[in-house]
Parts: sequence; C-alpha cells; structure tokens
Amino acid sequence: MTKGAGDDDARAFAEAMRDAKPLPAGRRVPPRPEPKRGPPPRRAPAATEPDAGPPDALGESTTFAVETVGDAIEGRGVGVDVKLLRRLKAGEPRVEARLDLHGRPRREALAALERFVAGAREQQKRCVLVIHGRGAHSADEAPVLKPLVWRWLAASATSASAVLAFASARPGEGGDGATRLLLRKPAR
Repeated sequence: MTKGAGDDDARAFAEAMRDAKPLPAGRRVPPRPEPKRGPPPRRAPAATEPDAGPPDALGESTTFAVETVGDAIEGRGVGVDVKLLRRLKAGEPRVEARLDLHGRPRREALAALERFVAGAREQQKRCVLVIHGRGAHSADEAPVLKPLVWRWLAASATSASAVLAFASARPGEGGDGATRLLLRKPAR
C-alpha cells in the first residue's frame, strides 16, 4: 500500500459517514463476541450421501491409497501390491462384467453400483467396468456420476470389503468415462 492510499481511504470513509447519526442509547445492540476459531470438525462423506462434498473432493481414505491426475483416478487397498494396480491399468485381467450408469439419478446410480459389485463378487468375477460418463451431457457439462462413483470407491465400507484396486479405464473401454474395478475374492 502506498503512503497516500490510507489517506484516501480515510477521506472516503469520512465522506460516506458524513450524514450518519448515532443510534439512541436504548436501541444500541452490543457487539457479538468473536466466534472461537479452530479447525472445522472433520467428517468424511458417507457413501449413502451422493451429494456430499464438492464434485472433485475425495477426502482422505483410510482403506485405499488414491491418486487423481486430471480426469483419471487410481487406487489400491492398503497392503495391496502396486504391481496389481499396474496390471489393472494395463488392461489385465479382462473385464468380465459392465455396468452403465448413464442417465441415472445419483441415488439410483449409487444403489445400482452397490448391487452390481455385490453380484459380481458372488459370481466370482474379478474385474468389472463401471461406465459413469464424462459429464458432457450434464446440465452444467460437468461430471455428476464420475465423482459419485469415485467417492464411493474411496470411502464406502462396501467398497473397502469388495474392491482390491481401481483405475480409470483404458481408451478402448471408455477412458476417463469409466472405471475398472478389481474385486476381492468372496469369503468362503
């Protein structure tokens, strides 16, 4: 700030307040105490809350090591070998089932995703593809289902028990409009 800038501000304030009159003593409101400042309470978005958090926020995951780069994502369960994630990104194993969520409302899409993953595990499928789209035809031309799927993968208890790793699909499978999931073997 330059030396004369404060003088200009003071003159502008004085000019704006020139015709102001103080409130009568009985009508004055005491100032409110300053709120206590501290970190806001942390709360991870629940998987059943499809609108939780901004579209690109995944929050911290305690069950997956998640990395996003641009429109792509990859994640692996804690303790899962990084080689497994590399293979998944490279297209191995082959996709055994697909779920297309295009055009579904958020809550319906989330329920369909949970049913699909549970069903695929029961059928002992190892690799599945979830097609969520890029958001090109959404009202704001921003993805709606992709961040929903990603938040579910990163934070859902169901995902933690069913998914070993996940990654954005390869170009021939839908690219960043789809996500590959490597499923855990069902418990016997």
